[in-house]
Amino acid sequence: MIQEFIYIAKKRLEIYEFLSFSFLNTPSQELINLIRNNSEYLKELTIDKIDFLEGKSLDYFTQEYYDRFFVPTSKLFVPPYEAAIRNKKVKNGRVYYGKLDSQETFHVKACYEIVDFRVEELNGFQPLIENHYPDHIAFELAFLTSLVNFEILALEKGQVEKANKWKKLEKDFLEEHLTKWIRDYAILTKEKEEGLYSYLMGAAASWIDLDLEYLMEENQ
Repeated sequence: MIQEFIYIAKKRLEIYEFLSFSFLNTPSQELINLIRNNSEYLKELTIDKIDFLEGKSLDYFTQEYYDRFFVPTSKLFVPPYEAAIRNKKVKNGRVYYGKLDSQETFHVKACYEIVDFRVEELNGFQPLIENHYPDHIAFELAFLTSLVNFEILALEKGQVEKANKWKKLEKDFLEEHLTKWIRDYAILTKEKEEGLYSYLMGAAASWIDLDLEYLMEENQ
């Protein structure tokens, strides 16, 4: 039975690693090829077409990465922070994003500190790692990656009770944070323009829903 739990946790870890790495780093040709070849788990997570890949270079997608996440004046930019999305207001058809460094930001930071998760130790695009807002989408996905990894380490030592505590932390963080904003962020991103990162964000939102469903069933 414990081997089955390890197998499932490792499959979950693969998906979290892929998603967090995709947002922590500028795009690579490997990422583009993986999407073009329609990897097994991407097929399960999104039905979005990949027409955006046609005739585009890696430089094009690198610019999209900058525009989506780093250039507030870009037509593609949607602030990739939980506080900004959860506290957004829509007035006369226009979206006004919430203030950064809000209560959501502070709670995310507290969650990280409980398990000694350090953003500055992540491997990723340096200007992103130096960002001091902990509720960035890439960091929250990386945090889940870390929690699932701790769950696996506990299972491999036969520490089922400890593994279940890690699972509870995963479930709580999904319920209290990622599920509260990732779908809205994915929709807003796609409304700006369909592309590599709207595709990946749609897949991430679907995965978060599925993983929470799994964890809730396990918790019964």
